Amino acid sequence: MRLVALIVLAAMVVGAVVTAAFGSDNSRPDGVLIEWIPNDAGSPMLTTTSTPAGTPEPQPSVDITGLAFPIEDGCLPDDDNLMPGAPREYRGGTHEGVDVYDSDNCAYVGLDTEVVAMKSGIVVRADWGHVELTAAMLVELEAIIEESGGSPEVEDAFRGRQVWIEHADGTVTRYAHLEDIAEDVDVGVAVAQGEHIGYVGDSGTPESVTEPGTQVHLHFEIRIGESYLGAGLDAAASRALYQAAFSP
Repeated sequence: MRLVALIVLAAMVVGAVVTAAFGSDNSRPDGVLIEWIPNDAGSPMLTTTSTPAGTPEPQPSVDITGLAFPIEDGCLPDDDNLMPGAPREYRGGTHEGVDVYDSDNCAYVGLDTEVVAMKSGIVVRADWGHVELTAAMLVELEAIIEESGGSPEVEDAFRGRQVWIEHADGTVTRYAHLEDIAEDVDVGVAVAQGEHIGYVGDSGTPESVTEPGTQVHLHFEIRIGESYLGAGLDAAASRALYQAAFSP
């Protein structure tokens, strides 16, 4: 009886954590439904519901310039493998954002490094209730990838703690793997260009479980509709778009 009671209690705790992380309806701003529930063994199991995602559509013509780099004094990495268009074994085989690591940047990038808004806008996502990845969750996610090749919701889980900002021109900037979110940054809040919105981290990365501290970096994306800046281009070609985006 005591063992049964402990299992029931554990299931209740998991349910409480899920609710705190994703809200009572477990919905994401992008329409994905994501939930961690106990399986028959009593460990968390990921369940998801979403509309299947296709290949990113060619991006509409949008002139993007004058953005602030999301890390003060930072710059685009030299390594094309860290740029949009670089090959990946996930996310449809293509990297959709920029990875900013300390080892390949003009500025220091660490857990205490502030992340700032690239452009003024309204916060449309702020993961205050984010649940840190655990060994059990990682096993479950990797099993889904092994079985089905992954999905948008699995990819979202691997982005960790995020902040998304929608801008007046309809573009959205996303900031992922955050260690923490800046005070007062929440959904519906207006933020100014260059305003502090969070801290660099490694949340959502497999290494945050297996080798903590080894994958500290900022992953950021510039979204245009259902696509992203640089869609359809290789990493070298997309670099010119991002250089222009961070030009006055």
